[in-house]
Amino acid sequence: MTYIIAVAGPSGSGKTALVNAVAEKLNDAVTLFFDRYEKATKAPAHDLVKWIEKGADFNEFAADNLSADLEKLKRGESITDPLTKAEIPARKYVLFEMPLGREHKDTARYIDLLVWIKIPPDVALARKLREVTGAFLRTNKKENSQEFVVWMNTYLDNYLKIVREVLQIQKRKVSPRADISLDGQADLETMAQKATREILKRLP
Repeated sequence: MTYIIAVAGPSGSGKTALVNAVAEKLNDAVTLFFDRYEKATKAPAHDLVKWIEKGADFNEFAADNLSADLEKLKRGESITDPLTKAEIPARKYVLFEMPLGREHKDTARYIDLLVWIKIPPDVALARKLREVTGAFLRTNKKENSQEFVVWMNTYLDNYLKIVREVLQIQKRKVSPRADISLDGQADLETMAQKATREILKRLP
């Protein structure tokens, strides 16, 4: 029996870190990431504007082969990570980073448990900015600074025009259908312990 535990939350809430930490604690677990399948967030910003204007239907976020891979894992078959090409074996628990939660019909039927990370928008944004600036400081040289500032200006402009509203839609639609709600301002260990306890209690 394979259980699929989806983890949702806004950008900057710590979904990836939580998925990895809980998978480690459960032992018999693997991880799966929605963003390795979807292409919508890589599209031009005006496409997201049109999506919002049409009613913000999460089912329009195409994710090639994701449903088929979830079904294989449920059947006990291994799959291939679309980004790394590494094998993902079937395990008892699949920790699935899935920001759309149960609002994506093609994949919702495979989700046994949904975890929502609740966090104030300003904290989530600050964490995201800390993440990207930290990555830049670790890997780039001073001569790339102007290019990074231009990128950051564009990112914040898009956040104010589009992303902020998308995150509000996500919270309104996804969070009410969560089985477990975690405080995203808690430290990672506390969050991982609570999530693991709840998973083992509900899906022993």
